[in-house]
Amino acid sequence: MTIRIRDGSEADVDGIARVHVQGWRESYVEFLTPEALAGLSVEERAAMWRGILAKPDPQARLLVAEMPEGEIVGFGRGGPAGRKGPGLLGTETEIYALYLLDRVKRQGVGRRLLAGIFEHLAAQGFRSAGLWVLKENAPARRFYEALGGAAGPEQSFDLRGQQVTEVAYRFDLTGR
Repeated sequence: MTIRIRDGSEADVDGIARVHVQGWRESYVEFLTPEALAGLSVEERAAMWRGILAKPDPQARLLVAEMPEGEIVGFGRGGPAGRKGPGLLGTETEIYALYLLDRVKRQGVGRRLLAGIFEHLAAQGFRSAGLWVLKENAPARRFYEALGGAAGPEQSFDLRGQQVTEVAYRFDLTGR
């Protein structure tokens, strides 16, 4: 199966929103309550992504993973740090989202998405990137560590009525 990685656009919002919700439900089923996962809405995510893409940021990059017939099966987006404070571990940029459907995991798709975002950020002169991942999400943590991510501080917060803990990961972009 050939999965194409390309820049995402406003035309991809519905596919991105579907992957965002389905990705949460598949990836977090063991970590989040059924109520938290049931409360996710494709329509809500589509509105969120329309808002994000309505304000283009040339320093940010959105990539989608697309099947030959045009179905979006994954996406990733990264750009300047700052959504959750002064940058993760002192990083200049942040990976805002990286989601894949279970059926395309472990095929190099996530690696290709992340590499494309890292290359974009490094080409602009950024030297570091960070991201947050649920502490309980061992497969994702192993993935980030295999790509050179270093675990750092943790933070806990309420996510749809459930207390969760995230771990920050830091990546060096020099030499990419």
